Amino acid sequence: MIAAVILLLLALAIGGVVAFVVSRDPGYVLVAYDGATVETSVWFAVLCALTLVLGWFALTFVARRTYRAGSGLVATVGNRRAGRARAKAHRGTMLLAEGRWQEAMADLLASDAAGETPLANYLGAARAANHLGRHDERDAILGRAGKALPDAAFVVELTRADLQQAAGQWQASVATLAALRDEAPRHPLVHQRLFDAYEALGDAEAAAEIAPALAEAPALDALRLAAWRARLTKRPSDVSPADHARTTWRAMPRALRAAEALVLDYVDVLEADGAQDEAEAVLRRAIKRRWRAAWVRRYATIGGDAGTRRKRAAAWLRDHPQDADLQLALGRLANADGDPAAARQHLTASVDLAATPEALAALGRLCAAEGDHAAATGHFERALAAQPHAGNTALDGP
Repeated sequence: MIAAVILLLLALAIGGVVAFVVSRDPGYVLVAYDGATVETSVWFAVLCALTLVLGWFALTFVARRTYRAGSGLVATVGNRRAGRARAKAHRGTMLLAEGRWQEAMADLLASDAAGETPLANYLGAARAANHLGRHDERDAILGRAGKALPDAAFVVELTRADLQQAAGQWQASVATLAALRDEAPRHPLVHQRLFDAYEALGDAEAAAEIAPALAEAPALDALRLAAWRARLTKRPSDVSPADHARTTWRAMPRALRAAEALVLDYVDVLEADGAQDEAEAVLRRAIKRRWRAAWVRRYATIGGDAGTRRKRAAAWLRDHPQDADLQLALGRLANADGDPAAARQHLTASVDLAATPEALAALGRLCAAEGDHAAATGHFERALAAQPHAGNTALDGP
């Protein structure tokens, strides 16, 4: 209140001073331009100038307020649109987690580029389409994501590969990942996904080639073994199985030639193609270098002269007199050589050392062939009891 009174008194004082000065001497102003003249007092001219200045400031003030109001309106509209997009993205994400794929895809696509997380919206919609089995629509969504967000193109394509694998499209994922591998040769996840695809496709060779690039190569030796085993059986149509196997064997790393399964595969291919003597020699040399039960048992079943193989196997008894597998092999060879008495002796020795279902079944068949049905029945029953979960496989064979 006091301030208002002071201001009022100050205004009256200034007004009185101005009135006194104007009445004392109004002054004179003459403006002439191009033959025209304007005459006025000094104080009226000052008043006109002040009016123009104040008018300019007033106009500027109104223009600024109008601009700010318009900007605020635009911002309000934009905020409302962003809010709706954010709400749809939030709802779509929840629907995606609930497995409501159709609704989730609709909401996420409605908020794709307008939302605060367009990449997540696109990828979520693509996942929903993939769950619905609409693979063409999935690829179209990912294509839109790649165009709208070029900086995220790598992530989009990696997601495409993941979704292709989830849909069982392993071969398509290989093509996608191969392109990514060209772009990022050392990316660990690309290598892992490629490895998974090759394993799913049964391409052991390709899986073995890429395994060393994995951060933690799982069972690399087993992969290499599987790759070379696959090479032994995959042959060109214009090459005989034995010739293809020989070429593959020579190309194989020396360390793998001692692998039990590879040696047996090689022997099987040679024998099946009629190269029985060569198969016998390969297996005999392998046994000489390293004693393996599976090789010894297989030696008894290779075709050819049983008598010669029997003599060679008998020589191994000096170093392996208590080997049940060798006794089993000798029993089978003696039986094939027409010496059932020696065969029964060897098979009995094998059963005494290790009563395996295979040895018991072989002894039972020999007893049955000799007419000793009671003994044969007893051996067969023991063989069945020794393999309660394996079926009757041990009862088959020579």
